[in-house]
This record gives sequence, structure tokens and C-alpha cells, in this order.
Amino acid sequence: MTQSYNITDLKKKFSSKDQKIVLFGAGDIGELANYSFNKLGITVDSFCDNDIEKRGQKYCGIDIMSLDDLLKLEKGTNIFISNNYSSSIGANLKSHGFTNIYDCVELLSKTDFSDQKFKHTHPLKVERRIEYYKNMCHKDEYTTSGVLNIKSLDVQVTERCSLKCTNCSNLMQYYERPVNEDLEKLFLALDRFIECIDKIYEFRVLGGDPFMNKELHKVIEKLASYQKVEKIIIYTNGKIVPKGPNLTCLKNKKVILDITNYGSISNKHDEIVKVCEENNILYSATYPKFWQDCGKILPFQNRTEDEKKRKFIDCCNSDILSLLRGKLYRCPFSANAENLNAIPLNKSDHIDLNDLQISKEDLKIKIKNLVYNKDYITACDYCNGRDYTVKKVKAGEQTKKPLEFVRV
Repeated sequence: MTQSYNITDLKKKFSSKDQKIVLFGAGDIGELANYSFNKLGITVDSFCDNDIEKRGQKYCGIDIMSLDDLLKLEKGTNIFISNNYSSSIGANLKSHGFTNIYDCVELLSKTDFSDQKFKHTHPLKVERRIEYYKNMCHKDEYTTSGVLNIKSLDVQVTERCSLKCTNCSNLMQYYERPVNEDLEKLFLALDRFIECIDKIYEFRVLGGDPFMNKELHKVIEKLASYQKVEKIIIYTNGKIVPKGPNLTCLKNKKVILDITNYGSISNKHDEIVKVCEENNILYSATYPKFWQDCGKILPFQNRTEDEKKRKFIDCCNSDILSLLRGKLYRCPFSANAENLNAIPLNKSDHIDLNDLQISKEDLKIKIKNLVYNKDYITACDYCNGRDYTVKKVKAGEQTKKPLEFVRV
């Protein structure tokens, strides 16, 4: 849906002041793309973003316009899509008559970001964010090829958490008797998954809080042993200082510790940072103020097929593959809602990687269909979704006891 280009042609085309550039997506990829253009001596004229709260604001010192304003521009305007929805946004812009639509893959691939610190993007996340973006832009190509490249897999090692966030998008706030993952089932599922794919960029290890599982180090050692994976990201909430084997495993150069700092309740944040620096452990920190309101199990919404398709397409969680209890799911809400018996069981929404009756060939087909050929899942009728229209809630607000929900 987007046009191809090379950097030489790009510099020639935009040497003229008559050529206007709009970056569609005022987020981290937009920041990186703007930097790339600046290094080429090319000026970005505007950002465009679907988030209504960003409209009329500035990003990287550049005005952010609304989609309505963009649609009023000349149809020859050069639009570079700088968010994860390249395919759907490109199709929408083309339907409105725009002809010069590009992604930012080539631009970002040819830029050296090592000498620059960014206001909105942590240095350790630059490479990860670009790789994620590339994968999303090439998603349509993977659908029709024999290659099975996976951008990430969420590996949930525990339901236990040191916090009880009211709006946790992984639904930990609903577990009354949380348990750790069965490592035997987990390792079998991982082996079968790895056997079927060509490459995975990163495993994302989470819970709950992974450090609530004293056997976390066994999981990290297992993940690091796979040649097909580049990164292993461990998410923690700043309340547990890793010790012993769970500290030692973090020294593997594939591993990055991602610390979420919720302020006063993340009371071990500074101590964790100190431990990381003393042990040469790669880490990054995130300071969220708000979340999108996507951590609630809703009553059955009875949405139409078109409504569920739209909810699924627009949701930024709909392509976060998740592994729970040996089963592979399309998103973490689906995984945990099914595990909680909060939504009806639909076997087409997951793959049981522990089912040895499924051959390697059939398993690869099933994984590919789950990743690339889903229009929506059962969970879409019980979830708010996660797009820019969903209201925001304060990050890290706590509940004293597990939230109630209706079991199916």
C-alpha cells in the first residue's frame, strides 16, 4: 500500500521547498523519523495523529494536525506513516485520493541513532522500537511468504504480582489465587514454538511481576539458549530487587530489564537501578502517568461482526502474541480472560502447543494463521479495546482486593 524509495532519490525529491512532508504518527517512530529527515537536511512540515488529545499541540517542535485537516491538503502531499498501522492508514489515505504514501522503514534503516539522545525514546528502546515497526510494515509480505518471523512473544511466568493495579491490561487484578507457570509445560511449548518459526526478535517476560517467581532464572536461561531470538525483555514494577540466580541471569547480553516506575509505590526502583549499574546489566526505565482503560472485563457486548473487526484492527494489543499455560494466544487479554473463565472457550482463538498430536507442519500453519489471518477473537466482545478513542486512566492505581467478574 506504500511506495518504495531509496535515500538518494529521497534527498533529490525533497531538495525542493515545494515538496511538503507530513509524518502520520506523533509518537516514538515519528520522533526517530523526524531525526532521520533532519540528518538528511530535510524539514518535516507537520505531524498528523488520530489521538484527539494531541491535536493542536506540538511534537518535536512541529505542529500536530488532525486527520480532518490532513484530508484538506493537496492529494500530492508526501505522507510518511510513522506508527504501527501502516497498512490500514495507507489504505484509508489512498481511498481519499492521496498518491504519495510511504512508510519509514528505509529511512530508519539507513540512519545511525547511536550518537543521539531522544526526549521521548530511551536509547535501549530505539533499536527495539524500529524492529517492531519494520515487522508491522512487512506484515502483509509475511502473510504471503513461507517465512514466519515473529516480532515478539509475551511469556507470562506468573499470575502473582507485588502490586494490585486496578486497570492492569493483563488482568492480574482479577486473580484470587494466583500461581506461577508450570515450567515443564512452558518449556515444551517454547521448544515447539521455536521449532516452527524462522526468527523472533524478542521474548517479553512478564506476569504479574516476574520476580515473584523464584525460578525466573530457569526461564531466562531457557530463552537465552535459543539462537533464533535477539532480545529478552523482563518487565518489573520497581518493587523487588533481584537477588541470587534471578540476578545472575540478567547479566546475559540478550537481556534487558525494563523497570516501570509508578512513583512512591515503586519503592525499590532506585535500588534496582543501582544493582543493574553495579552488575553491568542493561536496563531502561518507564514513567507512565496514564494508561488506556483496557484492563476491564466487560459484560458480553454483542458487537456486530464489523464492529469486532474494527475493534480488532484498531487495537494495539491485537498482535501481541501471548503464551500462557502452554497455549498461544493472539493477545494478553484473551489469554488471561480465558484462563480466568471470564469469556467462552473458543479453540480457534488459541493453539495448544503442548498437544503432541499436532505435527510440526500443521503447527506452523496454525501459528501462521493465528498471527496473520485473524479478523477478530472472542475477547473482542468483552474488552474496551486499546486505541486512541479509549479513555485514559491513572497508571498504577491500586485495589485492596481482587476485582469481581462473572464467570462463564
